[in-house]
Amino acid sequence: MKKISISIFSILVLFHAQAQQANTELNNIIQQSFSYFPKIKELQQAATISEQKVSLAEKGKLPLVSGTASYNYVAPVAEAQFPLGNTLKDIQFQPHNNVNAGINIVHSIYDFGKTRLNIERAKLDLLQSKNNIENTKAQLASQVAGIYYTIIYLQKAIDVQDSVISVLEANKKLMENKFKNGDALKIDVLTLQNNIDIEQNRKVDLQNNLEKQFNLLTYATGQETRALKTTQFDFTANASAVNDALKSAQINNYDFIIAQQRIKQAETELALVRLESKPSINLNGSTGFRNGYQPVIQDVRFNYAVGAGVSIPIFSGGRLKQQNKIASSVVKQNELVVETLNNQYEKDIKQAITDIKSNQERLKNSHEQITIAKEALRLAQSRYNNGLSTNVELLNANTNVQKVELAAIQYQYQLTLANIELARLTGTVYWE
Repeated sequence: MKKISISIFSILVLFHAQAQQANTELNNIIQQSFSYFPKIKELQQAATISEQKVSLAEKGKLPLVSGTASYNYVAPVAEAQFPLGNTLKDIQFQPHNNVNAGINIVHSIYDFGKTRLNIERAKLDLLQSKNNIENTKAQLASQVAGIYYTIIYLQKAIDVQDSVISVLEANKKLMENKFKNGDALKIDVLTLQNNIDIEQNRKVDLQNNLEKQFNLLTYATGQETRALKTTQFDFTANASAVNDALKSAQINNYDFIIAQQRIKQAETELALVRLESKPSINLNGSTGFRNGYQPVIQDVRFNYAVGAGVSIPIFSGGRLKQQNKIASSVVKQNELVVETLNNQYEKDIKQAITDIKSNQERLKNSHEQITIAKEALRLAQSRYNNGLSTNVELLNANTNVQKVELAAIQYQYQLTLANIELARLTGTVYWE
């Protein structure tokens, strides 16, 4: 009876007293999940690749330098006879053995901002990769917090179940003594045993669910955990007005941040497509050694060339126009994604705030229900001990206490889950 007589009111007071304090144990578990979870490591590797792509895009500002070396044997070669004094001399315009070695340089002088936009696009991709990491962390933190408080709920439910079983077993012993003395029937003893078996099965179900939650916690963190230090529902979120919560989500929630970032990426892609029709101006240069120069065409001589070139797109078969349409459509699509998020998050925030308020109200009401149920159980126990009532009345009173005790714990649990959901929706960081 001692466990059942624990005042839920004292639990609620402790709950509110700890609500404003950070749960160090939960924070440590969440940080452990960040360090272990393979998906985050995968996204971190993707961010590293994006950093390398930024470096690659920035190298577009540098000239391209290449080296060439070749040998060609040519036959026949052009020849002609020219008079030289009183004789004719054979002049060969190209050697049979042609050698050429040199360095070529191509450097973009002006490309109408294509290189700059390519660098900007790479940087946006890098930022998006980092946003994906943070978004996954926020989702993982919410899942871990849910598992964490589900474990606490199941442990509390098992404690209540143990109390119920303890009371039933005590009553069964009392009934067995009455049966031996001829003051009770065998059916009364069997009924109590049946109730004990039912409650034992409920406890087994709770223990099975608890084991599953511990397995999920191991899956998320990579560490075996079978006990928690915290035993209270100490998580709260700021249940502000819907509009304020939605504004917070638009600023802090990574679903919104990623959606806005995709708009910028699409706009950058559109700007690049539009620049495809612009010319590019390049500076070209080469230097090296080759033969074939008169008057001694076999000699290898130093040579160089410097110039500039312009590349102008003239006809693409409508490809650039179609690419422009597609890029514009992608921008519009991503703008509509933000509108969809606004609509969805407004609905979810309203639901979370409603759940918080309704469970807070239920908790207030449950305190009075618990007080009444416990008083009814005390009277039923007294009447039963004095032979003024049957065990059915006592069992009903005990069952009512169990129901209101479990209901109060469940309301706390549901309130905690609603707070976790509101924190996730508004982008609240509670694990640092």
